[in-house]
Amino acid sequence: MEDMKRITADLPQNRIPQWAHLQRRLIDTMNAAVDPVVEKYLHPDGRFMWPPDETDFRSIDGLDDAYESFHSWPLFYLLGGHEKFLSLSHREYDVVTEQFGHYATGHGHPMVVKEYEQGYDWMHQGEGYQFFYLLNLADPGNTKNRERAIRYAGFYLNEDPEIEPNYDPERKMLKCCYLGSMGPAYRNFTGEPWTYADWKQHYGLPFHDVEGVVTVEDLKDERKALKMGLAMRERMSHGDTAVNLFSSSMVMNAYLHTGDRKYRDWINEYTGAWRRRAAENGGLIPDNVGPNGIVGECMGGRWYGGYYGWTWPHGFPYVMEPVIAAAQNGCLLNRTDDMEWPRELLRLMMGRGIERDGTLHVPQKYADPGSVQEYRASDRFLLDPEAKMVTGREDFDVLLVIDGWFEFQPVPGLFPAHILQVSRDPADLETAKELRNHKTDSYRRINHFYAKNQGGHDDAWLNYLDGGYPSYPEEILEHNIFQVYDRMKIMREDTQDPATYGDAYLQQRNPITCEGLTQLTMGGPLPIYNGGLLQVSVRYFDAEKKRPGLPEDTAALVSKITGDGLELTLVNTIPVERREMIVQSGAFGEHGFTEVMYGPPGAVGSRLRIDDRCFKVAMLPGTVLDVKVGMRRFCNDPSYRQPWS
Repeated sequence: MEDMKRITADLPQNRIPQWAHLQRRLIDTMNAAVDPVVEKYLHPDGRFMWPPDETDFRSIDGLDDAYESFHSWPLFYLLGGHEKFLSLSHREYDVVTEQFGHYATGHGHPMVVKEYEQGYDWMHQGEGYQFFYLLNLADPGNTKNRERAIRYAGFYLNEDPEIEPNYDPERKMLKCCYLGSMGPAYRNFTGEPWTYADWKQHYGLPFHDVEGVVTVEDLKDERKALKMGLAMRERMSHGDTAVNLFSSSMVMNAYLHTGDRKYRDWINEYTGAWRRRAAENGGLIPDNVGPNGIVGECMGGRWYGGYYGWTWPHGFPYVMEPVIAAAQNGCLLNRTDDMEWPRELLRLMMGRGIERDGTLHVPQKYADPGSVQEYRASDRFLLDPEAKMVTGREDFDVLLVIDGWFEFQPVPGLFPAHILQVSRDPADLETAKELRNHKTDSYRRINHFYAKNQGGHDDAWLNYLDGGYPSYPEEILEHNIFQVYDRMKIMREDTQDPATYGDAYLQQRNPITCEGLTQLTMGGPLPIYNGGLLQVSVRYFDAEKKRPGLPEDTAALVSKITGDGLELTLVNTIPVERREMIVQSGAFGEHGFTEVMYGPPGAVGSRLRIDDRCFKVAMLPGTVLDVKVGMRRFCNDPSYRQPWS
């Protein structure tokens, strides 16, 4: 660190940008907000308040929601949140892991075995273990979590001799859609009746060819529900599914700690096999592989129908997201910006879309043409009120179906944002513009809605970077501050009996919101919620305290991102104290800075050659520094190594 190049901001300003004040207000507000939440919604030792009755509890579900309740805490610390967020994150990961190790699954072992999920799908594992990935990034020197990271990855590299291997190296596939520390969890498919529940109305049927089961309502007949349950066991219990690509992030996590080539080889082998299957299917990734490595082997030859695949329960988003995450991991490992795999998939789906009121709607699901008969009305899924047809029941609609494709919706900005974040290809920005939602105007205004990650403004952020939404920094930060105040208001008025809590009770009350800070300071989107790693342009470290995050009282704004660099503004918001920060290229030091041009606003004239992954900035009191950074992308091996290591 002593040899690190340094630039200095030494000209005090008499006006600090409003966005900088808002950043510091948001950080200070969240620093204060966590204490009453911990006091009200956790036991004194940090234990979760769910399940209310631990003695009779039995499930394979819930661990992910417990972890998800804290996913934003280590990220906030990485952004510059108080040190207590790191200690709280360590405590809660340890406590939840231990606590859920006492809850029965009904299979003769607990929910957590060897400190890891016993066997669950990777949509849920990816949601939960995002907390673990960010905690590792926040504190890579923690020896307990480093050992866990290696052991967890070992479950997928078949390094635990006590369990049936999860991975078939001959066929280059994972063996089940439920995986974990107890091996492939075929056991989770019991064949019991798949009975009616209200929530199933919103996700539809897993299969549309089971005799007598035409609508979810048919599942109220136990004989028909049994047919569906048996079909799910026969077709889904053995073999791989596309959502398992999220497991590449768990293996990547171990690589970032160790740099061991075996992890890179596994990721390249496993994701490469899926990429070949997609190419053989015309670019549309199949969602299932049978136990003998054959696509459609358990599905009557269909490339669709797998667990968390094209037909059920969500369709396209949960196929697209693991493809993006796997491609991003591959780019880190192989030092490339090749995002052609997810780009091709997105373009193929856009080609199947239809336009409504100037907005492209893309199908989310696919089933046998002619097999989708009825569907429950839902603003979430219904394409157009004009598509409604009288069925004799007001709560059912015939949904638009085109050649087996159904559930047409606008495409979230998340997809093009994550592709563009890696590729820096102007064509991917044009794709993002093609996909803009002109009904909600979400690319040029802040929309208030619930999301697990408290995000969803990717298209507005991209529009800002492109020059089309200049007030976005102030507006997103004001929105984030509103989110914190809103959660705290809910908490103050909350009289719910903890005995009635569900597993997501704390998720819905978590006041730590990081979208604006991540986009504006780091120049990147929030991680893909269901299992992606942090993908950003730059990170910051407090040079004096030797910890991640912006130093106290400082703010940062990435205002432009190009293929060979970026522009950012750094601010020391107080007029009486000096601050020193380190700027790093990429989340994992995967890029390298070439040179910087810098100076006070309107006078960027100084130049310094960097040729390193980091440089230091001395911020004198009350200074504002504009910086233009040149960058070589994907030129370094990614790691969790910190600048002073």
